Amino acid sequence: MAVKTYIIQIHCPDQKGLIAGTTQLLAAAGANIIDLTQHTAKDIHSFFLRAVFEMDSDNIGSLRDQIALYAEKFQLTWELHDTTHVARLAIFVSKTDHCLYDLLLKQRDGYLNCEFSCIIGNHTDLESVSRAFGIPFYYVDSKQDKALQNERFNEIISETKTEMLVLARYMQILSPDFVNAYKNQIINIHHGFLPAFKGAKPYHQAWYRGVKIIGATAHFATEDLDQGPIICQNIQHVPETADIEQLVQLGKDIEKKTLSQAVKLWLDRRIFVEQNRTFIL
Repeated sequence: MAVKTYIIQIHCPDQKGLIAGTTQLLAAAGANIIDLTQHTAKDIHSFFLRAVFEMDSDNIGSLRDQIALYAEKFQLTWELHDTTHVARLAIFVSKTDHCLYDLLLKQRDGYLNCEFSCIIGNHTDLESVSRAFGIPFYYVDSKQDKALQNERFNEIISETKTEMLVLARYMQILSPDFVNAYKNQIINIHHGFLPAFKGAKPYHQAWYRGVKIIGATAHFATEDLDQGPIICQNIQHVPETADIEQLVQLGKDIEKKTLSQAVKLWLDRRIFVEQNRTFIL
């Protein structure tokens, strides 16, 4: 008998009996619930549940069948994840390396339980980093036609058996067709200031305005630039004595922290998306 740990995510219209029904179903299948978190978003009448449980892997097929019947009755959207499965993620990069290094080091240290299937760059500047970590590097010219780019991206994703995409300061706008094909499967990071500064050298703009707080936002990419469902955000107070170089470093630190945090949340199956809004359980 092989006992494994699983995670189930449930999302459905709010109604009575959902927690009791779910726990009874798992108990009847022989599951031992280790952790359970639930939330009801009353404003949109939606229910979310994440449960971690152990059970004999020989019985997981039967449990899936029972969940499917349960889902039909309560209009559930659900996912069941085997925690022994190691997800394969691709990292998209340009020339900046701070987010890339942070992801690679945290994966190597065990903080991120995943494999990086490949690194895809629209420049070749970071190919040496890819080689140093033993990860395949693919160069895709961003100047070519978007349809050709998408075709090449899809080939690489298929060849490398990639399940999730991470934009680690990838300074190229992906086409609407591509992001729509990978809905809620692309995590992006961008700076976020109060107020916001757009265009070239945002940290320099912020410094000259005497900004007091800088931040970063990790979100799912959509065809509306930087408007996708927000996964996590962080802020950093800026010392009055900070010069431009120090401000840029503060920005890099918070960007990499926020991106790796978002990837961790996805790997732990804590993210639920509803109506362009996320719920983290």
